[in-house]
Amino acid sequence: MSHIPRGEGLDAKGTQLTRLRKLCMALPGVNEKLAWSTPCFYAGKKIFAMFSDNHHGDGRLAVWLKAPPGVLELLLEASPDQVFKPPYVGPYGWIGLHLRLIDDAALKHHVLAAWRLAASKILLKQLTVVD
Repeated sequence: MSHIPRGEGLDAKGTQLTRLRKLCMALPGVNEKLAWSTPCFYAGKKIFAMFSDNHHGDGRLAVWLKAPPGVLELLLEASPDQVFKPPYVGPYGWIGLHLRLIDDAALKHHVLAAWRLAASKILLKQLTVVD
């Protein structure tokens, strides 16, 4: 797959997008598409992650992820520096994670949880070992 080009932003070298892309693309049935001028990751036809680089000048380098009901509130209470309620999708339970403030293990956990919510039964059966 050729990667989607991006304009300049807070992730000028693409380090955080590369980090997110590596985690997302390791999951079954994931494809990346440009939507709303940003890289988005889909499990089949359903979106589960959106890269956000200074969205409308908000100063955040982040990922927005699909999340189960109630998780946003729990994470906001436990890790208010790492988590935020993203615009547009936040009211639907999605979480925003500051990429520079979250470690690889936690990011992987949240990406996998988001993917599971979007993946079909067929894709879920294709998931083998997640280390």
